[in-house]
Amino acid sequence: MLNREQARDALVLPREGKLALFSLGPGNLKDVSEIAHGLIDIMRGHEFTLVWARAPISVRDLPLPEHVVPIAVYPLVRYMRAFDVFISAAGYNACYEAVQTGVPTLLIPNTLVADDQARRADIVSRHAPVVVCACETSDERCEAVTRLLELGPAEGDIPGIELDGAERAASEILALVTSQAGL
Repeated sequence: MLNREQARDALVLPREGKLALFSLGPGNLKDVSEIAHGLIDIMRGHEFTLVWARAPISVRDLPLPEHVVPIAVYPLVRYMRAFDVFISAAGYNACYEAVQTGVPTLLIPNTLVADDQARRADIVSRHAPVVVCACETSDERCEAVTRLLELGPAEGDIPGIELDGAERAASEILALVTSQAGL
């Protein structure tokens, strides 16, 4: 991961000032435009420079106001420390990014998908500076942003969260393949 200055330079973003990163998903399964525009308006009122991460699997881009800076980078976690806050759908990658970077995060679970984003977001909120809210109404969005802006970044490693899931999964798969092959 890049540090704050390196990430801002790499993304050609100002080194000074408050930056908010939005990553509300591709919008392929749920129209997030009302939630997105409501949150954009609220964050702009708090004098943030707004950055929108375009999802690589998006089939249609959300029309953005002129003052919102679009970016398309992957993996996003590499650049996360450039931002003061992260506003995101509660997908697996976003939750992992929130835990790994400690950036204060607003997670917005999508209930229209097969995985249990609400449960995942709730678990992550117990270990990282995270607010969980559906942000369906204007009042919910205002309250969620207020709570988000009260959070500070996590200091150091976040206790209770092991970030070695890929290694553990690979070991389990290898053990299964080995046992099935009779090796």
